[in-house]
Order: sequence, then structure tokens, then C-alpha cells
Amino acid sequence: MSRSRSFNRFHRYLARQKRSVLRTALPHKRQPEDANALVIDHSKDLLDRVTGQEVNLELLESEL
Repeated sequence: MSRSRSFNRFHRYLARQKRSVLRTALPHKRQPEDANALVIDHSKDLLDRVTGQEVNLELLESEL
């Protein structure tokens, strides 16, 4: 095995060890497995913002 290849393999091994130590030390920081399956729905927020803007515009128009 060439010198650079063994060097790279050793550092990959060390990185794997560090990751496993971090995973065990910080279990509460792990993301749930289904985090990728979560779909974020912003439609309610957008509707609330639009209706809030419409109400504000109506109030401003009624004051004039």
C-alpha cells in the first residue's frame, strides 16, 4: 500500500471514530430519522400574512 493511500485511510478511520464519539456524546442533538420525510407547509403562514395585509389596507382606507 502506498504511503499516501495509507495516510488517507488512517485519516478516514480517525474521522469515523470522532463521528461515532460525537454521536454517542450528543444523542439529543441527533435529528430524527424521518426528518427528510417532513414536508414543510408554509401555505397557512402565507395566507395569514396576506389576510393581515388586506385587513391593514382596509383599515387605512376607512380612515381616509
